[in-house]
Amino acid sequence: MAGKLAHAERCPQRVVIIQHFPGSVKDYALAMQAHGRVFPLPKRCPHPHCRASACLIRWGTYTRWACLPDTDHPISVQRVRCKLCGRTHSLLPDFLHPHRHYLLGLLQHAVDLYLLVGLGWQRLMDRLSPGPAPSTVRAWVSSFAYGAGHLLFDHLLRHLVALDPTLELPDETPRHLLRVRDPLHRRRLERAHTFRLLAERLYAQVKARLPRLYFTAEQLFPFLLHWLQSRTLPSRLFWSPALPTTPTQPF
Repeated sequence: MAGKLAHAERCPQRVVIIQHFPGSVKDYALAMQAHGRVFPLPKRCPHPHCRASACLIRWGTYTRWACLPDTDHPISVQRVRCKLCGRTHSLLPDFLHPHRHYLLGLLQHAVDLYLLVGLGWQRLMDRLSPGPAPSTVRAWVSSFAYGAGHLLFDHLLRHLVALDPTLELPDETPRHLLRVRDPLHRRRLERAHTFRLLAERLYAQVKARLPRLYFTAEQLFPFLLHWLQSRTLPSRLFWSPALPTTPTQPF
């Protein structure tokens, strides 16, 4: 059953296609209101069982929320449809993460405060105030530990070792993670911490090859979504293990 769930998640009927948008949420909303479209049509159907070229057409929009710490914005997201396989997909601006309402930059900031800075929950929430509820932030960290630390860790590691066979992993558990009582959750957080450090090395590798890369270091998570998409992996850093459609085996 786990294998079937993993296969279903990697080969969904509907694919979220991450698109780079350099402006703010307000800029995006205004552009959609003014023109009705922001992104050009992708050249290929993203579904792994199709991949046909020059086959996508615009297929309306849907509304979703883009949440900032102090305000929420309704935005329109473009749907596209493949004329050959009939599947519909969506063009999601990369300031958002699939299935998350808050801006991806805020999710990255919260994860970094916990994993890298080592803030406890009270101090972390003080740094994010005003912002989401503590239960929401805890869910972000837990789902990042599961997604990045469990499902995606091995894939990133293999890719980096192929680029640099002399790569060495951090071998010491951060002291603040030793406070986590549940051993399984602590192990996932440790791997998520290492994943976060390895992601910086991946960014440095790509930046060295592409000096004009339009992502800054503060946009590491949007960069990672595009990298995952380029590797034909689900563009998801945050996964909830509580959902029945979430895979259980690493990619």
